Amino acid sequence: MKFPQSKRMKIFRRDNFTCQYCGLDTSTDWETWYYANLSVGHVNPKGGAGDSNLITSCHKCNSIKHSHPCETLEEAKALVADKRKESLEWFNTNVKTSS
Repeated sequence: MKFPQSKRMKIFRRDNFTCQYCGLDTSTDWETWYYANLSVGHVNPKGGAGDSNLITSCHKCNSIKHSHPCETLEEAKALVADKRKESLEWFNTNVKTSS
């Protein structure tokens, strides 16, 4: 869902331009902000567009979370953390060891 710029900025400011899944603070420098490609996403895709169901996330975490239904932010964070851990393990097995 595409949100109006004013709504996105309200959520970004509330969350201090920080990904609520991985904690990446994009307010530190331009490159971090640029590469994070922040977006506003739903904790629960069917939970509506109220501010309490919307969070700031970096592109990678938003892609991981996608449309998985989560009842709480804590559940969504756990889902993303598990998927990131799986990705790290895959990287260490398949990419890092091949060099």
